[in-house]
Amino acid sequence: MTKKLTRIIFYLLSVQVVALTTLTILRCVLYFANINLAANIPDKSCLVFRALLKGLHFDNLIASYVMLIPLVVLSILALSNKIYKGAIKFFNIYFIICYAIVFMISAADIPYFKYFFSHLDVSVFHWMGFGATTAGMIFQETSYYIYFSLYVILLVAFGLAVFYFGRRVYTLQSSDLSGKQYVIAVPCVILLWGLCFIGIRGGVDRYPLRVSNSYFCSNTFINQLGANPTFYLIKSTISFYRKYNNLEGLMSNEQALKFVQKELNSESKNGENPIGRYIKSDKAPSKVNVVIVLMESMSSEYMKIESNGRPLTPFLNKLKNESYYFDNFYSAGIHTNNGIAATLYGYPTQFDKTMMDIKVTNYRGLPVNLKERGYQTLFFLTSNPQYDNMNSFFIENGFDRIYSQYDYPRSKVVNNFGVQDDYLFEYGLSKLKEISKNDKPFLATFMTITNHPPYVIPPKYRDIAENDEYRAVAFADDCVRTFMQEASKQDWYQNTIFVLLGDHGRTIGSQSYDMALSYNQIPMFIYSPMFKDMPKRFSQFGGQIDVFPTIMGLLGISYTNNSLGIDLFREKRPYIYFVSNTHLGCIDDKHLYIYNPQDKKEGLYDYRNLKTDNIISDNKAEADSMRQYSFSMMITADYLKNNDFKR
Repeated sequence: MTKKLTRIIFYLLSVQVVALTTLTILRCVLYFANINLAANIPDKSCLVFRALLKGLHFDNLIASYVMLIPLVVLSILALSNKIYKGAIKFFNIYFIICYAIVFMISAADIPYFKYFFSHLDVSVFHWMGFGATTAGMIFQETSYYIYFSLYVILLVAFGLAVFYFGRRVYTLQSSDLSGKQYVIAVPCVILLWGLCFIGIRGGVDRYPLRVSNSYFCSNTFINQLGANPTFYLIKSTISFYRKYNNLEGLMSNEQALKFVQKELNSESKNGENPIGRYIKSDKAPSKVNVVIVLMESMSSEYMKIESNGRPLTPFLNKLKNESYYFDNFYSAGIHTNNGIAATLYGYPTQFDKTMMDIKVTNYRGLPVNLKERGYQTLFFLTSNPQYDNMNSFFIENGFDRIYSQYDYPRSKVVNNFGVQDDYLFEYGLSKLKEISKNDKPFLATFMTITNHPPYVIPPKYRDIAENDEYRAVAFADDCVRTFMQEASKQDWYQNTIFVLLGDHGRTIGSQSYDMALSYNQIPMFIYSPMFKDMPKRFSQFGGQIDVFPTIMGLLGISYTNNSLGIDLFREKRPYIYFVSNTHLGCIDDKHLYIYNPQDKKEGLYDYRNLKTDNIISDNKAEADSMRQYSFSMMITADYLKNNDFKR
């Protein structure tokens, strides 16, 4: 007859196997949902199989944590020849609750990865502070329903399996251990405890399992496929709360600041801002209007794509040949709050940290400088102004008026992100017509939303492309076209500078590196009827942090620049740097330098020729230069913010 201990071991191992099988299924779904990222990979099947094995390794770590308490408690009871029905039922519920969370993270990670080219990390907790809006965004995006349904099905199946295995423990007859049987039983239990500990540690190697252990080939997607989303989220959260600065300990604040002062030609002698430099204009200041359009998720790559025989962005492609256009322009981060703050105030993003925290950071930047010079400052949002703490941030940082979902007719609100771009621009033009009657110039900033799920696409765009992502891009492009067309009919148009750029990009196509360059490389247009030397193309590297000083230069305004941005018409960068949630990138005309602060790993790549080999050992001087430049800029920005210098 089967022993009680044997029944308990069978129960626990059965739960472990079913849990690992479920997580493997979710990992396979992640692969097939993003299979385009694995296109044209030699020996793909072999690499995917290895990634799944590595994934099983990570999954077992999480499962071992979950298993620890039931294993210890139930094995001790079994050694005492006791099986309590209540204890089994308790641990049935325990397993279901634990894995409901683990499976939910893995299921939610699938669409998140598809959008951000990264697993869920600590940044998602920021959005949870805006529960209703975030929930609305999720549940209004119908493409997410399949993952929610899959999650429910797998959780129900797992729950039924757990109850079945648990019922067998206390309903089937089993005998007690006695005498010499303990000689085998006790070491067996100790061995199981040891295996569980090894599982928690991730193996018997010198160091515990780390995210970097999932990396084994040159394809970034395949490497990331192996990491367990729950493990990744926990590690990201621990890293966030353990230290504020992701680059802490790599360079002192003094070293970084000295380098940046030299690089930016700062001779600041006062305590207001150690990188402050007075920029004296060589022309008379002009009272010119400024309109900034931050285009949601607008990657430069979209401008190269055709669908059904036509470009996705015919208007932007046309505008490219009619304006000042910057070919090598990059977003500061990969979130909207990053793009807004960097563009308007000239400060880089600190990895997964929001730029618009509950405690408002004050910057001078473009809105404050122009407001002090008599400008009316306006921001037009499609949605709830409280989302991302935008309302408090804008009010504290130079904006007179924020127009948002609260100002629009309810009939125009299409989802939790408010109105569509066409109505945003229509409404904005009507307000600009009113305020332009005042004898004051204006700064008007528009933040669009059409190119962000959940997509709401008018029927006439359905035949333009084969999927909603491309249709949304085409719709967004057409909204900008209509806006510029209607603006040209306004009295204020001839005296206005238009700046159009992406708030960030989007993961497009297969990716060769740990950072998706299409997520940071964005289009940047400057257009004005006043400029007689358009069009012009600029190949120098620039970023959102350069928009503020560049516009101030175009306006001919003398001012103190406390930001890390430069005037792209007067100065030149050797590199531009940017971040994702987890990596720092620095780029020039040939090389891409990437640093992972969590695993302290770095790489240098010949990205122009799409080479995936890490060539850092053969190009040490170049890597050192890019490292020093990007680290210094990021550490200095963090230092200035933490020490409350005037920004």
